[in-house]
Amino acid sequence: MHLLQSTLQPAPDLPASLYLRITDTARRTPVRLDHGSGDSLEVTLQAGQILSTDTFHGSFYRAYWKGFAGLDDIAVVVEIRGQATLRVLEDGDGGLVQLARHRLDAPARGRFLVTLPPAGGDKRLFGGEHRSRLFVELSALRPTEVTAIDFVTPTPPTRRATLSVGLCTFNQEAYLARTLAGVARLAAATPEIRAVHVVNQGAPFASAEIRGLLAGPKMHEVAQRNLGGAGGFTRSLAEELGAADPASHHLMMDDDIVLDPRMIVRALRFLDYASDDVAVGAGMLDLLRPTVMYEAGAFLRADNIIVPYCHNVDLADPGQLWHFNTPVKTDYNAWWFCILPVARCRTLGLPAPVFIRGDDFEYGQRLARAGVRTVTLPGIAVHHEPFYAKPQGWQAYYDLRNRLIFAASYPERVRQLSLAHVVGLITDAILTHQYATAELRMRAVADFLAGPEAVFGRDPEALHGEIMALNRAHAPARLDDAAWKTEPGAPGRPRPAGMRGLALAQLRSLLRTGLGPLERSARAVLLDVHAHPSNTGGRAYVLTNGPRSFHLRLVPDRGRMWRMMLRAARLALSYRRRRTAAGRAFAAAAPAHQTAEDWGRRFARTPAERAAPTGGAVAAPAKAAAPAT
Repeated sequence: MHLLQSTLQPAPDLPASLYLRITDTARRTPVRLDHGSGDSLEVTLQAGQILSTDTFHGSFYRAYWKGFAGLDDIAVVVEIRGQATLRVLEDGDGGLVQLARHRLDAPARGRFLVTLPPAGGDKRLFGGEHRSRLFVELSALRPTEVTAIDFVTPTPPTRRATLSVGLCTFNQEAYLARTLAGVARLAAATPEIRAVHVVNQGAPFASAEIRGLLAGPKMHEVAQRNLGGAGGFTRSLAEELGAADPASHHLMMDDDIVLDPRMIVRALRFLDYASDDVAVGAGMLDLLRPTVMYEAGAFLRADNIIVPYCHNVDLADPGQLWHFNTPVKTDYNAWWFCILPVARCRTLGLPAPVFIRGDDFEYGQRLARAGVRTVTLPGIAVHHEPFYAKPQGWQAYYDLRNRLIFAASYPERVRQLSLAHVVGLITDAILTHQYATAELRMRAVADFLAGPEAVFGRDPEALHGEIMALNRAHAPARLDDAAWKTEPGAPGRPRPAGMRGLALAQLRSLLRTGLGPLERSARAVLLDVHAHPSNTGGRAYVLTNGPRSFHLRLVPDRGRMWRMMLRAARLALSYRRRRTAAGRAFAAAAPAHQTAEDWGRRFARTPAERAAPTGGAVAAPAKAAAPAT
């Protein structure tokens, strides 16, 4: 039998309810489940207790294995010492169905193989596809030790996937040390992991722990200047493409996640069986609400809007696991954890040089064009700080600029942002007194209209310095007094629906701020969802979010508002007149900036190196022997 998926003991400091559940049938209450000391399953049940894998990490998502690997022959192996009743259940087309039931009796430790009937139906992968999620229940008849619940198959794998790992970091040593420690231990114990590339774009590592980990087997450090997340991830991929014996797959992974390294092993087993080349990603769980799925892959709408799948769903409730009973055709998986097929990357080129915010969904569409589907595989996920936890700062520039570039590059996939949409983003920021955001968005539109040389032809580090300076010059006051966390939020009217309602709300706010009395000393606290022109006209307020992790004081400035509105009007006319030509220019120029040669100039440390011709040997940039000084 070949192992497909092992049931995992809950990882330390992560929610046990995502891994396993134990219920006491006599008391009808859940039982606290201990976290394990190692990777093996170690659960002791008392008589009358039921162990269930009806959880996010515990379920076996059979529809994904059937749809992407064609596997129909599935069995369960259980190892126990004691006496228990085993049930294997399917949540699928017919609702909840019992597939197998057996009494297991093992005075000494014993292993039991339970074969399952084939999945029903012969349906298409997407649209009317078969639904199937399997889980196991063990009801203890007397004290019973459970040491394995494995999903297996007699079918051998179609390949043996190998993996390299790419981590990029920028002055985040505490986060990196935690993530790197787990990856290093796994790499040392896992032959399939060939290399770990750590791309340091910040100061030389001061941490003795990190330096010690980087001295271990398979570990490679690359020091380079700050080229953003896109530059860090791209460098890790370029290193692997240039390796003498590259792995079959490359994992792009953030440094600031909370990772259970066993997620990597699960992904590798899926890749062993995948019928075609696929990109395999993990969902993102909300670090502030650790059982809540923030995003399990995402869709790109035709209007250039990104919609996350399974957003804000609490997976501690088994009733929510139906979201994963059938394969979901996500358009891309963010690079907090996403595995790419290396051979296909070699032919598709390197990611786009967008610095941050957009390299992952752009590359996802490039893969899709080549027939490589993205699979956000249920049962694997990482924890990450949610994006709402911090106020939007300089990232506003990249968010808008890169959406404009993306629409220009993929006109068959999404429409370019409309004039009303672009102008609305800018005026909404002006009328809510978020002047830094408005300045950054206007700069984003201006740079897009200036064409690819104003973006791709610029030194990315120098351009980023300008964006950071622009943000600092207009940033609002940050209120760090802890007392603001207990200040009650002011009630706010909902944002008007429809374009007409939004336009009228902006007009009223414009007249109120531009001509009416100003309440510059107001102290109302508004949640970000209520910070729109209907609630902010003419008055100061304190902007915060749901968890109250930041408080910004935003004050109306009549003169600045009028000046910025006039600039926005001129920019709107320019966007209307020039956006088509700018889009064509970006579409034509983008491929030349996704090559190893072009990236080689970005990787170079000195202006002289960046100006020099690179030839064709940059696919394997030289590893830095020591951090750059």
